[in-house]
Amino acid sequence: MIRAGSVGKISHCEYTYWDGSDAPGEEVMGDDSWDDKGRTKISHIYVAFDEVIMSIQFGFLENGALVLSEKYGAFEEGSNFRVLRLNQDEYVTGLSGVLEKDGRGIRNLTFRTNLGEYMIGRSSDNYPSDSTIDIDPAICDRREFGGFFGSYDRYRLTSIGMYLSPITSPDMVVKREYN
Repeated sequence: MIRAGSVGKISHCEYTYWDGSDAPGEEVMGDDSWDDKGRTKISHIYVAFDEVIMSIQFGFLENGALVLSEKYGAFEEGSNFRVLRLNQDEYVTGLSGVLEKDGRGIRNLTFRTNLGEYMIGRSSDNYPSDSTIDIDPAICDRREFGGFFGSYDRYRLTSIGMYLSPITSPDMVVKREYN
């Protein structure tokens, strides 16, 4: 499988979170990573958000039953919560997102499917176009979507990307090149 890009970025460094009060800051380790490679039959996407996307969780159809992933992101829920329900014949074809101005968070996500586009999060009307990251691997067959991966810290989702699982037709020859 191929990692087809990422909205946001993972932080591996330690930093001090300070909320502006007189209290001392809180030491925070780098982000935690998550990986749902191979989990492709998404039926639900659950997103908590406030000014940024705080957490995301997926519902998968496995053997006819709804199975939930772990929740990736903030330990506290945002003031807003949205559920995106996909039809049985609907599958993810792309993803885009707008980064928060400080680069430490995702303002909104747009999930593209074979049946439509769904934006979740805050409006980004006054944001420069270079804060938008678009992942469009031109998926046109359900089998090409390979799942999601990403990272989070204790306050927000910090990145999300998707896997692409190229498929070949019987008349296609695949050549692997090494540098």
